[in-house]
Amino acid sequence: MNNNTKTAKDASFFHTAGVLIQAAKEWTSIVENFPYGLAALIFYYMLYQSELVPQWLSVWGLLGGALLIAMGLLRMFGKPVIFLAIPILLNELVLAVWLIVLGFNSSTIAFSIVGLLFITALVSSMLSGVFAGSLDDTDYVTVVSAKGNKVLVGVLLQLTLTASVVAIPVVMFPILSEYNESLALGYVGARIFEGFCDALMAISMLLLLTLSREYVKAGTPVVEINGNELV
Repeated sequence: MNNNTKTAKDASFFHTAGVLIQAAKEWTSIVENFPYGLAALIFYYMLYQSELVPQWLSVWGLLGGALLIAMGLLRMFGKPVIFLAIPILLNELVLAVWLIVLGFNSSTIAFSIVGLLFITALVSSMLSGVFAGSLDDTDYVTVVSAKGNKVLVGVLLQLTLTASVVAIPVVMFPILSEYNESLALGYVGARIFEGFCDALMAISMLLLLTLSREYVKAGTPVVEINGNELV
């Protein structure tokens, strides 16, 4: 096997591995929309029924949850309608402020914690995309390695999101179970599944960073075979 053939195979391996990891990350992101949306529907339905918050806030959350599920379905067919997530994100921000300032009843500490967790989840989700933005670069196999520290911060923020998503239903369960224990358990299960998806995305980010570092370490150059470029 000559050096050109070996180099081409090395480049092909890194390219294929990267494509597979990127695809897994994208599909995990799509799947996450469903437990997130379902959890929102359960949560805001319970808030609406119990009247723990103003009903306009609950209706807003129900609409946001439905749009989130619709977004997941559309993304499955290649339509990146990310703007459909805006209503639920804004709703959670308003809800978080409401919980911190007013709460539901005398359990102000618990509701302040939930409000802070909602804000932590929103902020860490947005910042994770900013710091790990190089993962979406067309030449990510070479670019990510050079921005490794930023990607690691993005991974840490993604894990912070995971922890926040799982912690919210755990803190809320004792309160929600007073109104409907079965739905409260459904809410916990949906958000844990959502957190599992977030954790998988963090793992895929680390795998892409590792792949990029190994690619650069191997010194694999761009190779053309029959006019096709391998990167």
